[in-house]
Amino acid sequence: MHLIKSPLTRALLLLLLILLFGVIGFYLIETNYSLFDALYMSVITLSTVGYTEVGELSAQGRAFAVLFILLGFLIVAIAFRFLVEYIAIDWSLEGLKQKK
Repeated sequence: MHLIKSPLTRALLLLLLILLFGVIGFYLIETNYSLFDALYMSVITLSTVGYTEVGELSAQGRAFAVLFILLGFLIVAIAFRFLVEYIAIDWSLEGLKQKK
């Protein structure tokens, strides 16, 4: 349980969970997608690269993509906050050690 208290672990866990959500969602909604295709779509959507879609998205796929983009933006922002917290804690501890 102590491991989840680390801001770095929380950030990585959030990013993994949103990626998993995207993969499962694209895989289940777009029946012609392989797991790799679903992973690819999730990564290009989260990273905002938007290079190219694997295939034409259905109406349900586009609706899921909108939901995934909005949730992904929120989760990535929260994960970024945890990363900043991790860096700030490490930086402040280093500063305290140097003052002693």
